Amino acid sequence: MKRPQYVFRPNLNDPQHRRAWELLQQMPSARRKEFLVQSILAAEQTDRLEKSIRKVVREELQVVTLTGAIPRTRATDIIPPSAINFLASL
Repeated sequence: MKRPQYVFRPNLNDPQHRRAWELLQQMPSARRKEFLVQSILAAEQTDRLEKSIRKVVREELQVVTLTGAIPRTRATDIIPPSAINFLASL
């Protein structure tokens, strides 16, 4: 069986293509094939992980009940009265 081939001809006017080409050129020529294989597999794994996360979030949002706005706390509830009195005396 003949080995399949793929020719990569980046469009250097496209910033993403240019960046990909620069990264590929930084690799030693003996490691470029492995670099491309690992990059393709990592991109596919990232896509699968993103889809899984989106699915879980969607499912969880279906069972969650959201209430109105969260009540705001007053500054006096956060800052002790003694600190407010000290600042007022300045």
